[in-house]
Amino acid sequence: MQENDYGNLKYTLYKVLNALKYFYSFKKLEDRLGVSAQILWRYVTLRSVPERETAEKLLAKIASENLVSEALAKIVNGGELWQMLSSPGVASLLELRVLESFKGEKINAIVAGPDGYSAAFGATLSDLFHARLCVASKTPYSKHVIAKNYKVSQDYYDTMLLPKECLPRRGRVLLVMVDLSKLPQVGALVDVAKLRQCTIVGVVGVVGAADKVREILKERLGIDARVVTLVDQSESSKGQQYQGRQGNQMLMAGSLHDSL
Repeated sequence: MQENDYGNLKYTLYKVLNALKYFYSFKKLEDRLGVSAQILWRYVTLRSVPERETAEKLLAKIASENLVSEALAKIVNGGELWQMLSSPGVASLLELRVLESFKGEKINAIVAGPDGYSAAFGATLSDLFHARLCVASKTPYSKHVIAKNYKVSQDYYDTMLLPKECLPRRGRVLLVMVDLSKLPQVGALVDVAKLRQCTIVGVVGVVGAADKVREILKERLGIDARVVTLVDQSESSKGQQYQGRQGNQMLMAGSLHDSL
């Protein structure tokens, strides 16, 4: 496991443990990781910093115990999407996954979908990459906007608005939609970026079928950009299914080792 752009393994361990504390008690983590709850608490509160070798071993143990997948499964099985999105632990896990996936990439702007959660996650990533935040909406925030009509259903169209100058022409952008199953909105974001001749570095979501988003990118732009989700609902991921209360099947992403 190599050090990443977010600092080093020690800090990565801090971020991971800080996320897991929202899903597990320190006592439960002690049982799973074989490290006392008091030491783990000291790591999370930065009262103590582990040696690099210790951090690497703990990260490997977290991966082998599938703690991240199990944590996400608890939320998925809880039923509604808002329950997952409202957890601060999910935001931390998505941040870590995005960092690993796009480390070293130059990103000029984060383009978020027209909903509150997408804007919130977009703001986190904007700060992370020191990039401009552009949020789509139904309300014009500028005299000069890009308007994109898209088909929601057979008889219904909707409109997405973005301030024209917010998207840097020929810039490098990251698209953020928490629910990537809303493919018409994803397509509209792709089209808006295309109008400004932007390079789409990747697409980030919490849930959705990554393969369907890749199809949109391939069909409309002819590119194979990276698509990152925490819960992948792709057909190719059906070996890792979890069943929600309302019968919605959500598919878990890879192990923590894949995410870091």
